[in-house]
Amino acid sequence: MKKWAKAIKLKPGMLNALIDAQSSGVRSNFNQHGQGQVFDFFDKLNQDQKDQLLAELSKLDLARIQTLYKDAMEFDAHGQDQLGKLDPLDSYDSIETSSPAVQQGWQSAGLESIAAGECAALVLAGGAGTRLGFKYPKGMYDIQLPSRKSLYQLFVERLKMVAHLAGTRRVVPLYVMTSEGENHKQTVGFFRKNRFFGYGEENVVFFSQGTLPCMTLEGKIMLETGYHVGAAADGNGGIYGAIQKTGQIEDMRKRGVKYIHCFSVDNAIGKVCDPMFMGYCISRGSDVGNKVVWKAEPGEKVGVLGKRGGKNCVIEYSEMSKKDCELKDSKGKLVYGAGNICNHFYTVDFLSKVTDKDLIFHVARKKIKTPSADGQSSMTPTENTGIKLECFIFDPFHLATNMAILEGPRDEEFTPVKNAPGNLKDSPDSARAALTAQNVKWLRQAGIKVKPGKFQLEISSYVTYRGEGLQKLKSFKIDLSKKNYHFYSDTPGGKVLCK
Repeated sequence: MKKWAKAIKLKPGMLNALIDAQSSGVRSNFNQHGQGQVFDFFDKLNQDQKDQLLAELSKLDLARIQTLYKDAMEFDAHGQDQLGKLDPLDSYDSIETSSPAVQQGWQSAGLESIAAGECAALVLAGGAGTRLGFKYPKGMYDIQLPSRKSLYQLFVERLKMVAHLAGTRRVVPLYVMTSEGENHKQTVGFFRKNRFFGYGEENVVFFSQGTLPCMTLEGKIMLETGYHVGAAADGNGGIYGAIQKTGQIEDMRKRGVKYIHCFSVDNAIGKVCDPMFMGYCISRGSDVGNKVVWKAEPGEKVGVLGKRGGKNCVIEYSEMSKKDCELKDSKGKLVYGAGNICNHFYTVDFLSKVTDKDLIFHVARKKIKTPSADGQSSMTPTENTGIKLECFIFDPFHLATNMAILEGPRDEEFTPVKNAPGNLKDSPDSARAALTAQNVKWLRQAGIKVKPGKFQLEISSYVTYRGEGLQKLKSFKIDLSKKNYHFYSDTPGGKVLCK
């Protein structure tokens, strides 16, 4: 407000009158909604701090927040009892058990749509690398492959190879959903510093998911300091509201995009805009699709696809009984084993119609920072002090008129990077091992001998997307007991070199 006042040459007295009028109006609105506590420190703040607090408070939709809080608390108390009986999936397909002809049909349908410019990729990238011991957004993380490529670079290069396989110069647009603040700023800066990995700035679209204020169990909005509202991202289910409110639906339609591949930023092995998965969903006329991998064991902490009330849904592992988790069919396969790995297909039309009413906002009890006695700093509690509200991306799956579910081979589809180096599971170490194992598998399928060992084998996406065309490497003798191997090309499908 000070800058604005200076620009129009307001006198100090007039400026103070405007500030008082603004604060009075905002305060009245918050008092009417029972949220007057956010002004507890206001009279102790300097003018810049008052301006910041008023700016933050003015952006809050109190009626919406009140509704979401009420519904979330009701669901937290009684919602699970109202969801209905849990049933296993009654229809899905599998890449591994489908014939080569069927797989080729799906692949061709996907490549045709990609060549027509109808497909885009959307990465859920709002997560921080806290558990990794990394202070930046996860997509910037280098898992220590021989190429030393970040997760973002791996994804972009896979998209380039998809376009090459489709025989087109069209670029598959990449949408990056960040979190507001430092995550967004650092992500955009990283792409710019790396010149968008040769993808073209016009082909990468950044937008931020929404946030909601942290609250007490009684629904009171919490301050982090006397002049800053405590807030948190609204969960990966915030994708629906975010792409609508930030204009991405219109952007997709202007580009001619009809189908979206949505995936999580921490799956290092994920096949971005996989033409086989896209083609599978498109050929079925689906509005929503989910690529799953079967759970490794009954106690694995991953949600699974199932049915409630005749509709497909994701059931969190914490919602399932031990008996259901261990239930097996006549072939010894887990009945509730279709692990959800945040790998989704959407039509743009479906994404455009999901509203708050279609989502379930869940209550997460957290240790939320609170203001110091003078409001100038924050204190970190040792116990839960409040709640955050978050929705999940799979909450509106029940709206799908034709949901497609495709099982992929776990060793080629899912290796999340969540835990710090040194962990045997879901870490950079396990991701490198999984990528090496996948590449060894592909080479052996191509008739190439690989001597096992402790070293890594990296095959660039410019060389192969899912194992095709590797016969050209037959002249190489690969001995992983002696060194790392990195097969790469400067362009998709170009001459293969080895480091």
